[in-house]
Amino acid sequence: MKKNNVLLILTLAVFVCGCSSPTETDTVMSIDIEEAFNNPSDIFLSDFADEIEYVPLENTPESVTGENLYVYATDRYLVAISFKRMQLFDRTTGRFIRKIGVLGQGPNDYLATQPVYGFDEHRQTILCEGSSNNRIVYDLEGNTIHKIFNPEGVDISKNLISLDENSYAIYLGNYYGNDPYKLYLFDDKGNVFKKFANHHSYIPDPNSFFTMPCIFYKWKNNLFFYENCVDTLFHVTKSELIPYYRLKHGKYNLPYSERPRLPKPNNDPIMDKYFFFRTINETDRFLFFSFTHGKFYRRGGYSPTYFGYHEKQTSITKVSKVDDTRRSPIINDLDDFSPLCPMGWTITLSGEMVAYLEAEDILDWFEANPEKAEKLPKHLKDLSKLKIEDNQVVVIAKIKQ
Repeated sequence: MKKNNVLLILTLAVFVCGCSSPTETDTVMSIDIEEAFNNPSDIFLSDFADEIEYVPLENTPESVTGENLYVYATDRYLVAISFKRMQLFDRTTGRFIRKIGVLGQGPNDYLATQPVYGFDEHRQTILCEGSSNNRIVYDLEGNTIHKIFNPEGVDISKNLISLDENSYAIYLGNYYGNDPYKLYLFDDKGNVFKKFANHHSYIPDPNSFFTMPCIFYKWKNNLFFYENCVDTLFHVTKSELIPYYRLKHGKYNLPYSERPRLPKPNNDPIMDKYFFFRTINETDRFLFFSFTHGKFYRRGGYSPTYFGYHEKQTSITKVSKVDDTRRSPIINDLDDFSPLCPMGWTITLSGEMVAYLEAEDILDWFEANPEKAEKLPKHLKDLSKLKIEDNQVVVIAKIKQ
């Protein structure tokens, strides 16, 4: 049975948890995530937002979203990208507008979606995997407007993101443990114009073929890159990788030599010990992040997921505790409604955070909090009428500047 997600477009501000302050080393600021993790506290929505609204997404056979959902927002639309599905909704009403592209093997069809950073808000386009080792770029009308060809010898499944209007970055993954390069920059024809060296190695396991996912994100049209097992967040330019922040994990930093053990979480406790970063995003005031840590749960397929932030103005870093759902709840003290547990989120050009909750979580909240539910305004009380199989509800929270 499909869970109903409550999409949250949150204009970002502060997330609250255990505190630490950054230190500066060789002009690169260090953020002590280990200290913040060891001293967690609650996160309140009012710490980073001062307005919030909810937009239920229309539920029709064509509009039902898939797994691994990420939601992006423009001033007019919500773009939902999930496993093998790309859909467009009205941002104000949640009305379903159209599917984007066609799943198939035709010349303009897509073979796979790219939920994480698959939408380019600046260009209003969606990137996905096509056939013949290329990427297809769709506009929001569903038209194929562009194709991007991978560099020769690079698998199409690699993480890819635009660097600027005419160039792209692709993460190579170090499959074999001693690959000479970690990032290529190239044009839409697949011509590589810059290679960034890989300075890390491991001894591969012949029984395990695995690549470590990287994290890309964009802020103010600049591209940033983070690789698990390497504690530095980089600013990517056409000529160099510039160290931007050092994320101090301390004893929770996963040794690069242990990478071959990662594909076997069901019988290997390695992920119980270390941080594995899932998402990093940024606004003028905050750097937000999430990571997994702790026992892997076969049911649900993930380890406990922690949420945190670094506030630039106050130099405070905070990480929250996880609840019985194995997620870090953001306590909603703006309207005393259901807490938010963002597993993945995006940020708009105007500094909004877009996340989602499952409808099942909303219904559970109503059942567990009848007294609070009685005090809610009508538009929130109406969410008690959701069904588990319904679609998402969008929440727009305005971030403090």
